[in-house]
Amino acid sequence: MIRAAIDRVGRAAANPAQAGFHLWSRLHRDSLFRRYRQRALAAGLRRLFLIVSFDCDTEEDIRAAGEVQRRMRECGIPPCFAVPGELLAEGADTYRRIAATGAEFLNHGNRRHTYFDTDAGAYRSCFFYDQQPLATIEDDIVAGDRAIRTVLGTAPQGFRTPHFGTFQNRAQLRFLHALLRRLGYRFSSSTSPFFAFSRGPVFDALGVKEFPVSGGGTRALTIIDSWGCFASPGHGLDVDDYFNETVGLARRLAGGPGILNYYADPSHVAGRPEFFAAMAELARLAEPVTFAHLVSELQ
Repeated sequence: MIRAAIDRVGRAAANPAQAGFHLWSRLHRDSLFRRYRQRALAAGLRRLFLIVSFDCDTEEDIRAAGEVQRRMRECGIPPCFAVPGELLAEGADTYRRIAATGAEFLNHGNRRHTYFDTDAGAYRSCFFYDQQPLATIEDDIVAGDRAIRTVLGTAPQGFRTPHFGTFQNRAQLRFLHALLRRLGYRFSSSTSPFFAFSRGPVFDALGVKEFPVSGGGTRALTIIDSWGCFASPGHGLDVDDYFNETVGLARRLAGGPGILNYYADPSHVAGRPEFFAAMAELARLAEPVTFAHLVSELQ
């Protein structure tokens, strides 16, 4: 508990603006969401949209992706997929079948950024962009772009940073957006819910639109993802929280402008009716779209 408190103090000192927004979300949540609506209107949004993407970071996700895509289409949601190039090649048959339905694929870098720890019997994260030289990051993004073109025969329009919460300070985003712009990309979704309130649910820094992922109805600045709620509960979130937080945010924003931008790992949610119940309710409250569709509408 003491260690956790020290970590929180350290994060606040490193990013006082984000700490201030966290405090705001606890003390004056209604005014924080009024700010959100103002930012959404300024960005050109006039209604509530839903985007759901799947980060496919392990071999288990290859096995689950097809079934998850089918269930999402039953919910009326066109799912997007972010797959590292090395895993895209390994699961080429699966991902080609998914791409043939018109599904959107994001460049998610090329190198695997997870590995299976046999001692722990679980997947661990690796290859964090914030620990790499910028030249290494550029090579990985370019290689990820090449993988999508080679395996799927399409040109990606968008990107998501591996472990994106660790690579989103001002200098990092400036580097990322400038590179994506040179590559001809139209969007990125590589930032946390903090940016949705500080900059807006979509913002444009260097000619590439950025879509922050969404938080929850009562945890506005907390990433609501499948890892925390389904794969590794006990970190302040659980299965019931997933429905309550995602749908709670949708109900809070219903009837006004905004973007619900959620992501999950296929292997975490395949066979979980609670997840798809949340998806069906989100699709009822917001208009399901892909990133590329929304970019075109905003332009």
